[in-house]
Amino acid sequence: MDICILEKPSMTSIEIAELVGKRHDNVKRTIETLAESGVIVRPQIEDEPKIDVMGRSRLIQVFRFSDEQVKRDSIIVVAQLSPEFTARLVDRWRELENARVQLKSKAEILSEMAQM
Repeated sequence: MDICILEKPSMTSIEIAELVGKRHDNVKRTIETLAESGVIVRPQIEDEPKIDVMGRSRLIQVFRFSDEQVKRDSIIVVAQLSPEFTARLVDRWRELENARVQLKSKAEILSEMAQM
């Protein structure tokens, strides 16, 4: 299994849409509006594979939130879309960060065992 412990936790606009129960195109539009007005920094955009309703694989453009500034901005996006779901986003970031810490701890243990 290949696990990169240097990889930063990240979240996509699709994940945000699922968290708040909104359509992805509406989430992307909110992100673009907030970025254009200077409230947030425009996050990185990437192509991600997705299966459509017909079962076909296609690429979809998503925004990726992956550092401290953009993490803050993702919270602002959720607050704009659905204030009652802001807590879900905070919890999701905690999960991502805790998973990274756990992976790093396991990697450190394995490294120490290898040195014995």
